[in-house]
Amino acid sequence: MQFIAQYQDSKDIGLSDFQFQLTRLWPVISVLASKDPRLAEWFLQGANEKDAQLYPVYDAKATPSPAAMAVLKEQYRNEKALAKTIGMWNGQTVKKDGASIVVTFDTAPMPGDVDISIGEESATSSRLGDGDAIAQIVAAVAHAYAPAYVTAAPRKYMAKQVFDDKPGVGWMLYLPKVITAQQIPEARALIPVYAAGNRQTGTIIVSVTDAVFSLANPEHVEIANRIEVRLVDQDLLPRYSDISGSHG
Repeated sequence: MQFIAQYQDSKDIGLSDFQFQLTRLWPVISVLASKDPRLAEWFLQGANEKDAQLYPVYDAKATPSPAAMAVLKEQYRNEKALAKTIGMWNGQTVKKDGASIVVTFDTAPMPGDVDISIGEESATSSRLGDGDAIAQIVAAVAHAYAPAYVTAAPRKYMAKQVFDDKPGVGWMLYLPKVITAQQIPEARALIPVYAAGNRQTGTIIVSVTDAVFSLANPEHVEIANRIEVRLVDQDLLPRYSDISGSHG
């Protein structure tokens, strides 16, 4: 399963501030860990497996480790104004147990990215759980980054989506808009996402509710594709090229 988000920070927010970036990511990791204990511990990606396991990203809950902070600061010591990437790995060497997170920031005027890739045992199961669990992860990313979108889908779904210049729906797509069933009747569920004060800030559009979304099931792909077409017809699906002009 892969979760992808693009977000546009206000000017200078967290600029070259690795502490800020890792602290902001923590609520997402916390939700991931609640679904699978293999996603509780993370290490900075290194040149090889041995190197990577030297640098845990967090010492404790929401506390970036001094070792990771030192590595990141040294890596970008003379590059404050350039785009930066924090890559991490969950330390599991078996592919189905493995996972990675890549956060890209300081990218203005282009959007930053969050890419979470989770290894799976099969094409028809998810170690993260059912649709409710996936929606909780999508919502956590939405709360942390106020992104232009969040997608949740098998990695290879990108080749199946309708539009190359826009995000796909896959299993779920978060958009920072209030969306109704009248607008997207093809959606199997629409889950509101709220901010403080019980104000709805976005909607998670769900294509499949009775199973794990699978590329092996043509009906799943067809439903997601139909939702994508409907979203474009309603002018609700952003183009990648327009995201750099938006702010969360």
